[in-house]
Amino acid sequence: MINQEIQFDVFLKGDNLDLVGLTEEIVEKSNWYNWFNNEENMQTMQKHYFPNSREDQMNFFKNEICGNKNKLQLGIFHKIDQVLIGTISLSNIDYLNRKCEIGGLIGETKYKSINYWLEANRILIRHAVDTLNMHRIHGASIAKEVSIFYERLLGFKTEGILKQDIYKNGSFQDVYLFARIFESAIN
Repeated sequence: MINQEIQFDVFLKGDNLDLVGLTEEIVEKSNWYNWFNNEENMQTMQKHYFPNSREDQMNFFKNEICGNKNKLQLGIFHKIDQVLIGTISLSNIDYLNRKCEIGGLIGETKYKSINYWLEANRILIRHAVDTLNMHRIHGASIAKEVSIFYERLLGFKTEGILKQDIYKNGSFQDVYLFARIFESAIN
């Protein structure tokens, strides 16, 4: 879905993508809410248990994102096509212990590309380390491929496996934990 007449405010710039602040207008006019209704999109996420509506997405935006200093959720904006293609976030931001959790989704099927996902992660990780002073960034996924992606392409290390932790796709799934320690700012 092309986002018509939406104002996107760039927060972090990239080469092909920008990370933008999320707004009520984006909730109202984009396809963001509907990504969670796509069963294929949600195969590796702990979502798609109940239908999502624009109203549900607005409630999530207002209750979980707005004013939350322990969560930074941004839209992934494709510069050339001028479209919101996904979201990426730092959550459970712990400023005292300098750690947070990374996660996200490219929801627009046409834009599912390792290159876009890699660029969005690099932009956000740089911000987490260089601006928010994070020392440890961690994540988790029921998809082993996601853990491998973070390890091979972004320097994360496997920290463990939570055996049969999540019920998804008709069976209990393992959850793969990964993290990276940053000793200093990224150059």
